[in-house]
Amino acid sequence: MTMLAIIMLRLVLVLVLQCLLTNGQGPGPGPGPAGGVQGALDKLQSRAVDTRVKFSVMEGHPPSTFVGVIPLKPGFTYRFNEAPKEFTLNGTTGEIRTTGVLDREALLTDRFDLVVLSSQPTYPIEVRINVIDINDNSPRFPEPSIHVTFSESANAGTRVILDTATDGDAGDNDITTDYKIVDGNEDGKFKLQVTVNPSGETPYLHLETTGKLDRETRASYQLNISAQDGAVPPRYGFLLVNVSILDVNDNPPIFDHSDYIVSLNESVPPGTSVLQVQATDNDVGENARLTYYLAETETQFAVDPETGVISTVEPLSCYQNCQQLQPCPKSCVFTVFARDHGSPLQDGRTYVTVNLLDANDHDPVVSFRYFPTTADFATVDENAQNGSVVAAVSVIDADEGPNGETTVEIRAGNELGHFRLDSKSGFDIVRVNGVLDREKISKYNVTIVATDKGTPPRSSTAFLIIHVNDINDHEPVFEKSEYSAVLSELVPIGTYVAGITANDEDTGVNSNIYYAIVSGNDNQWFDIDLQSGLITTKAPLDREVKDSIDLKISARDGGPNPKWAYTHLKISILDENDEKPTFSQEMINVSLSENTPPDTVVTLVLAVDHDQGTNGSVSYMFDQEVEHNYPGIFSLDVSSGKLTTLTKLDREAMPKYEIKVVAKDQGIPPLSSTATVMLEVQDVNDNSPEFYPQKYFVVVPEDLPLGSSVLQVSATDKDVGENAVTTYELNVGDENDNTFEMDQDTGILSLNGRLSYIRKAQYLLTVSARDAGDRKAVEDATVNIVVESNQIELLEFEQRDGYSFSLPEDVAKKEPTVGRKVGQVSVLNPASVGEVSYAIIAGDPDKVFIIDENTGVISTARRIDREQAAFYSLRTVVTTSSAYGRTWVNITVEDVNDNPPKFPVTRAQATVAENWPVGHQVYLARAYDSDYGENSKITYNLSNNPDDYFTISRTSGMIYLNKPVKYSRSSIFHLEVAATDAGSPSLTSRQVVTITVEDVNDHTPIFEHGSYETSLLESTPVNDRFFALTASDEDDGMNGFVSYDITEGNSERKFGIFPDGYLYVRSALDREAQDYFALTIVARDHGTPPRSSTVSVVIHVIDENDNSPMFTNSTFTFYLDENEPPDTYVGKLTAVDKDKGRNAELTYSIATSQNDFVVDPKSGFLKTLHYFDREQLVQTTGLDYISMEALVLDNGITRLRDKAKVNIYITDVNDNPPKFLRKPYRAQVPEGSILNTQVIRITATDADEGLNGDIVYSIVDGNDEGRFKVDETTGQVTLARPLDRESTPRYLLTVAAADLGSHPGLTATATLTVDVLDENDNAPEFTQSESEISIVETTPVNTVLVQFQASDADLGVNKEVSFMIGGGNMQEAFRIDTKTGTLYLERLLDFEKQSLYRLNITAADGGSPRLTSTISFMVHVLDCNDNPPAFPNTDIWRGIEEGILPNTPIETVTAEDPDSGDNGKIKYTIKSQEPPGMHFTIDENTGIVSTLKDIDREFSDTFRLIVVATDQAEPKSERRSAEKLVTVIVQDINDNAPRFVSMNAGILRDNSTPGTEIMRVSARDLDANTNGLVTYSLVNGNKDIFRLNRLTGALMVVQELPNPNIMYRVTVRATDEAVQSERKSSDAYLTILSASEQEGPQFTQSSYSGSVHESSNIGTSVATVSARLGTTAATDIAYYVVNVTGADGQPMDCMFNIQQQGVVVTAAILDREDGPNNYLVTVAAVVTKGLTPRLSTTQLQGIISSGVV
Repeated sequence: MTMLAIIMLRLVLVLVLQCLLTNGQGPGPGPGPAGGVQGALDKLQSRAVDTRVKFSVMEGHPPSTFVGVIPLKPGFTYRFNEAPKEFTLNGTTGEIRTTGVLDREALLTDRFDLVVLSSQPTYPIEVRINVIDINDNSPRFPEPSIHVTFSESANAGTRVILDTATDGDAGDNDITTDYKIVDGNEDGKFKLQVTVNPSGETPYLHLETTGKLDRETRASYQLNISAQDGAVPPRYGFLLVNVSILDVNDNPPIFDHSDYIVSLNESVPPGTSVLQVQATDNDVGENARLTYYLAETETQFAVDPETGVISTVEPLSCYQNCQQLQPCPKSCVFTVFARDHGSPLQDGRTYVTVNLLDANDHDPVVSFRYFPTTADFATVDENAQNGSVVAAVSVIDADEGPNGETTVEIRAGNELGHFRLDSKSGFDIVRVNGVLDREKISKYNVTIVATDKGTPPRSSTAFLIIHVNDINDHEPVFEKSEYSAVLSELVPIGTYVAGITANDEDTGVNSNIYYAIVSGNDNQWFDIDLQSGLITTKAPLDREVKDSIDLKISARDGGPNPKWAYTHLKISILDENDEKPTFSQEMINVSLSENTPPDTVVTLVLAVDHDQGTNGSVSYMFDQEVEHNYPGIFSLDVSSGKLTTLTKLDREAMPKYEIKVVAKDQGIPPLSSTATVMLEVQDVNDNSPEFYPQKYFVVVPEDLPLGSSVLQVSATDKDVGENAVTTYELNVGDENDNTFEMDQDTGILSLNGRLSYIRKAQYLLTVSARDAGDRKAVEDATVNIVVESNQIELLEFEQRDGYSFSLPEDVAKKEPTVGRKVGQVSVLNPASVGEVSYAIIAGDPDKVFIIDENTGVISTARRIDREQAAFYSLRTVVTTSSAYGRTWVNITVEDVNDNPPKFPVTRAQATVAENWPVGHQVYLARAYDSDYGENSKITYNLSNNPDDYFTISRTSGMIYLNKPVKYSRSSIFHLEVAATDAGSPSLTSRQVVTITVEDVNDHTPIFEHGSYETSLLESTPVNDRFFALTASDEDDGMNGFVSYDITEGNSERKFGIFPDGYLYVRSALDREAQDYFALTIVARDHGTPPRSSTVSVVIHVIDENDNSPMFTNSTFTFYLDENEPPDTYVGKLTAVDKDKGRNAELTYSIATSQNDFVVDPKSGFLKTLHYFDREQLVQTTGLDYISMEALVLDNGITRLRDKAKVNIYITDVNDNPPKFLRKPYRAQVPEGSILNTQVIRITATDADEGLNGDIVYSIVDGNDEGRFKVDETTGQVTLARPLDRESTPRYLLTVAAADLGSHPGLTATATLTVDVLDENDNAPEFTQSESEISIVETTPVNTVLVQFQASDADLGVNKEVSFMIGGGNMQEAFRIDTKTGTLYLERLLDFEKQSLYRLNITAADGGSPRLTSTISFMVHVLDCNDNPPAFPNTDIWRGIEEGILPNTPIETVTAEDPDSGDNGKIKYTIKSQEPPGMHFTIDENTGIVSTLKDIDREFSDTFRLIVVATDQAEPKSERRSAEKLVTVIVQDINDNAPRFVSMNAGILRDNSTPGTEIMRVSARDLDANTNGLVTYSLVNGNKDIFRLNRLTGALMVVQELPNPNIMYRVTVRATDEAVQSERKSSDAYLTILSASEQEGPQFTQSSYSGSVHESSNIGTSVATVSARLGTTAATDIAYYVVNVTGADGQPMDCMFNIQQQGVVVTAAILDREDGPNNYLVTVAAVVTKGLTPRLSTTQLQGIISSGVV
């Protein structure tokens, strides 16, 4: 390359750098240690540094957690503009780390905007650090539990607002609106309603009723409410809500009996207790407190208001109330009231009838006493002995004397005489009178008749039901003596195995059967239902553990002494391919000698598969990696697993093998497992030692002491262990002469005899090496030892700095070109040296190169492979008989494209889910290429891509999905990836990628039909399977595995379903209970997430005759007018049969022998056979009715029956008028009562029967406005129109009672007084006019704000007013005293958060329901100065150019103060500036920062301003302020020209060759970046002799100067690299002094020293030097400073000048703290006249003193 080309290349480089760095930032030094080309390259690199970076760090990590590294520039240090307490910055490495554990929720913000400043010249880096939230906070309610109330009268949808939960986390980790009632709402009375706040703030959470509440049913609830955040998994918070249901008076008192009847001797004295009535009220408190009272007209009786005890007040006088033949009892009838104390008042009433005893007017009352006494019927064991007690019969007759004496007899139901009666005093005993047999008769219905001795006698009939108890005398019996089942080992849990059934002829608990597995279930695989005997699988089966099971099943009855039975269930388990082959060892370690012949057995791998048949047949194969990694080395027997070698092994080529063997069974699908054989190849001694270096050269001093080490030879042996132990031997010969000896173990050659150059100047020795197996190195090592002396010359090579050659590598897979010339080394002036010998002594251990001993030509000796070694550094020596020399030869191997790209494996596997979107990454096919540069750049393509389902990135090799794929069992794609390098020609490798499509659960199970319908007998046995359902799922594996469940229609759990979809009967059916089932069956697959579908299955239950007919009444009562003709219709017998069809066809008959009535067998119509006379019947029998027994039978195959008693009453004609029970009547009714409210019930009686005794009621007077009405049948007076107590407080009504007799009807009247009670119909009214107040935000809690007053025109509790805050009470800031209406401050106020509250103040009275009035009341919050101004948390910085004009705005700082008025008005000041100087000002109102002075970057490139924001609160002492750092970074402009700092003179040495550097000029530019980057040029003087390096400032000679001038003068220019239009430059004038061999002036001293105070003015004298040359005049000697260094030799600027008189003076202000204390100044003295240059130099030591005396 010519010199012109070099200059042009450098010029282009400078221009490129200039373009790249024109607008750069960073340091801009001129030439010198940090300048030159490297400095320019550093600047170029610095432009890649980002000035804005983002980092993130998780909260909760420990201190010193790494956050990030800011981009760095070389030579800079860094600091935070404002150091945050949360982070620390390493100023050198740029690492940002945390100072402690970050808690995002405790921080003011989770984002830090920081500014990092560099060292000078300063530039900023904006750093944003986001603190990432972790879900470390659970939702939290303000309180853990609260109490709320609802009135039980609240309508559905009534709401109570609840506090919402908060969560300190952010984003998805924050609280959601997913609130749930997780406990306590079992009856679903409540729900949560979340209402979104339109303002975007916290939503409203309401607890809402879903229906009517009833305190009497449930008075309180404890609801557990959960709040959930949005994280995965979520965190929960809980709120316990205690709900109290407030009582309202919605229940009237209710008496235990609707009427009371008591018999009393008519002669009892006054004060006699008659009876106690009792009423209850389901309400609570005052609403349930009761008071008893009688009507005002009742004079004979009184009631205790508290206890309800009724007593007589005066002698009783009662009347007969019947119109019939004697006897007719005298009776008094009156009403007893119970009134609660609620509002409104509620009454309950009952009627008390007091019969006076004076005749046989009571029937005997028969009752039974059973054993035990709590039983509802009599029982007797079937083996009971004769005379055993069955029941006790007691008879009570309220009459006295003979009228109350009774006899008892068995009249029916004992036809076989199995029972008898034994009379005792006061009762009768029913005893066993024969042998009982439950299997023949299990129940007896015995008719017991009791008759008194009155005249006429009275009797009563009762039915004694006697159940014969079973005795446990039968054991269970299984239907089969042995059961069997066959199952696959893969059946799911819950699969049907068998239904085991046993029967027991006993009844009751004795017939209850309980099943259990006694033995055979050792693995707990099976489960049996205790009651049904259903056996199902309980756990997965494993045939390999056990292939047949024999379960012993027991059946136990439920008797007190149970009986047992046993059977066996034999289960065969079928094999499935569920076990993969298992190796006995998954890791096998084997070792073989490397001389093992081929076909040697390595090992036998053995795998076992316990499955049967082909499922357990195992074959063996290599893993695909084996053939790829070790092709053709091993073989594996597919059947036996025998692993053998195919070739001889070579430990040196491969010391270890990792062989993976796959064992695969033959099942469908096959299963496999892998074992690894680790084969270690053992060494044999098949390699000889080999020397390297093979030639050694050393120069030793003549006086080397005996025993000294000369050198160490080294040989290596590729074997290992003992085979590689090498010993060395110095061969005997003339050259040795015992002068040297060799350590045979270490190879150290040491001196054994004294050296003498005269005697022998050079030794050429040979060394042999042997290993422990006596294998000798093929080539001995030669050692050339030269004895050092003055006569030994040092040969120099032509290239003093060594040689550099390059050559291309040999192409792989081709024969190498051996002998290619690489280059030649040669000594300088070889003709004058004589015969030489060249040798390579190091750097080529593989002996790739050889050197011609004579010519020094280096050529190749072996294949050159760049991939093995890309660079060689050969140590080369040249020797002669009396001289030697050394040099380095560097050889660079150039790459050729001889390596194709290589995949790690030739075959690869990948999977793709069928629901992956197009563009999804599938597999990274990554290849590598051992070549270099373009030859190693790889591009990828798919050479085989079926149907273009995939695509590949040409650069990265990432395979992407190109089309949607669907799963099927054969969904496998075989792709071929081609990797091609960029060489010429290009090389390609291929990889086969097998991509399997994985199933995704994207199909829902589908039933064959949309619905199903079936039927079965209601007697179908439990566990019977009756219907199979099948749903198909196109997915595979667990995604396609379907299980079934019944989700609806099976609330009674009558049915079950097995995993295979078979429905079965789970519990006994009863068509009469339910004859139709509509089941919803869900089929659900096992995918993630699962998919399901449902189907409806309708099951009809077919009837069987398992129900007896039943009369609708146990006793039928009919009425018949006396004197009606025969065949008169009396009534109808009705019965029901729960069965259907003929099983429900009924036939009626009369079982009692009589001649009075006849019944139709089909219709059940009952008719008379003759006339009846009621009075005669009563006179004859003492009864006004006739009793008989009716029978009904069904039409089933086995006919079932039922009996009932029939009473037919003979009714009278109308001969008695009605009579009111009391007069007058009095009632109270609230004025607000709704229409149809019951007022009072008036009652009259009529002694007649039937219509003659039926009474109708009416209001005949006092009801002109129609306010009331009376039910004509019941006498119930109700409200017909609204009342107004204020208009009419009382009504006087006349009521009439008329019977319905037809001869004609009879009527009676009575007076009814109705008092109207007051109701809560007036709402409270507020009386004060004040509607708003103002309070300061610092008002203390509990301060009284205002007292509200309201009045209510009602009375009592209706007038009692309470107060509440109905709305607007945000954050519960206020509370109100409910009684006084005083409004208090509950929480501290904050004007900045809320300055106005609009409260809804409600006044409510104490009525029920309450009436309310609401007013709007405004609370104005007044501001106080409680907030200081606040700046944003981001760093504030601004970059400006230096030279910006004064008063230029550069930044606006803004603070916010949430206070109002002057409290929030902010003024700004600058508190301080660093460095000081008042360069900036700030507008106190706007916060605009402006320049105040000229800005000079060279003064400071960074200013730090402390800005203070102060509010304007009054007084000034109350003002608050905040400070903020504002950083101003001054950007450079080119306002400084380069300034030379180098010497003004340099020395041109004698005989300097072209290119010799004379000196370096250096200039500094205080500007930054390219403005401070300096280049140099030679502008004047001897351009043909000198050249100046543009970048480094090196001044060099360009031609040889045989006769140089005494001195040369040149002008150099330093120019900065600013943009062309702004560049600045400076010139310097240099003197080049020529040196020669001629003697120069002699200095008066060999060296000089001087001192000067630091900070002395420029030009201060340091010392004086002086030189003389013979007679040369002193004026002809000129002095120059040619070099200045520190005491440590470090080059310095030109800190000193010299005057022509030899006075050395300072050229700069010196500072001991910023520079060295001592300087070495080199001074040249030159004779200015003459033809030959004469020059000499001396040194002056300049000492800098502190200047302190």
